[in-house]
Amino acid sequence: MRILHTSDWHLGRTLEGKSRLPEQAQFIEEICDIARRERADIVLLAGDVYDSYNPPAEAEEMFFDALERLADGGERAVVVIAGNHDSPDRLHAANPLASRHGISLLGYPLELLATGGSGGRASRVSTGPGWIEVGLRGLGETAVVYAIPYPSESRLNEVLSEALGEAAEREAYSGRVARLFADACSAFRADAVNLLVAHLFVSGGWESDSERQIQLGGAMAVNPVALPAAHYVALGHLHRPQAVNLPGAPCMYSGSPLAYSFSEADRQKEVVIVDAGPRRQASVTPVPLSCGKPLKRWRAGNLAEVQAWCSDPRNLESWVDLEVESLQPLSASQVSELRRVHPGIVNVRVILPETAVRDEGQRLSELTLAEQFDRFVTRERGAAPERELLDLFLELASDDGAAGEAPGGEAP
Repeated sequence: MRILHTSDWHLGRTLEGKSRLPEQAQFIEEICDIARRERADIVLLAGDVYDSYNPPAEAEEMFFDALERLADGGERAVVVIAGNHDSPDRLHAANPLASRHGISLLGYPLELLATGGSGGRASRVSTGPGWIEVGLRGLGETAVVYAIPYPSESRLNEVLSEALGEAAEREAYSGRVARLFADACSAFRADAVNLLVAHLFVSGGWESDSERQIQLGGAMAVNPVALPAAHYVALGHLHRPQAVNLPGAPCMYSGSPLAYSFSEADRQKEVVIVDAGPRRQASVTPVPLSCGKPLKRWRAGNLAEVQAWCSDPRNLESWVDLEVESLQPLSASQVSELRRVHPGIVNVRVILPETAVRDEGQRLSELTLAEQFDRFVTRERGAAPERELLDLFLELASDDGAAGEAPGGEAP
């Protein structure tokens, strides 16, 4: 049996407001090609299909088109779980239609799906709380897939700890997930290919800046020794492809198909192909992806150097985080010109001479709050803030100052 493992698509996500939908369409095309070329029997998508609970319509259309192509009329089984960025109810709602195509969508831990066939090779021959047994006609073996969509307290519908403090919360959370792993062991069988697919953070994992709005460490971390013995453990949550050291069973984060932050610049993206049989060790083969624009961090000595770099067509098909040395902050028109020459420039930061930075610090106390904000934004973004942004900052600063005053205008 051959399994394709992917995760963290984050459909609808942007890069500093710049759409990535064309690149996301590219990686879906490439993953569908790999599934067909490698003759995958099962596709595991380990969470974070979307980047938000309410994704744009284009992202939803892209996802359902991808499911249809991956399932190939029920010839291939597809199992998708919800990540922390996904709405469990939104994902689960499409099951009545998806199941006819050999697709299983699980939004919550311990979710129970119905059995049923697809009209093609793939079917759910039996199910239980949190698991499905996938049959593929003519293959001669089945796979038990235990699924753990993002197991937060609210999605488990449990209060895991009454005690305060991170240590107590971490112990309670890891213990609860360990019980889910124990449930997986009870569902696994010696005559089947046993697979675990989960969206969570295993302690020791290699993080990147793009895993935002999630609890990666602390109370939401899981001890890897609790992971169950399986033929393969397919993880989602972390965006860098990586293996988890687990005795006896291959365990992988497939990572996101695109680099979603500059901390992932120049990192190879991939999916994972797994070959497994009921009574033999699984083999794992990472398959590199070539889709999407590369992310580049680049520091230029001056504006002329930037212009020369941008004149090379090979540099234009990329997203760029730019630092440029300058004797003074760039004007808004200069930044606009840089982005006209290279539309992929996402961030522009100006590196001022050390003497200018020191002099600026010495004069800071002499500036008004508006001037300080203007200088900060100009230094960080390479251009002065728009009037609307400045007005909003001053309004918020004024409200904060008023809230900090006791009656009579005296500080509490």
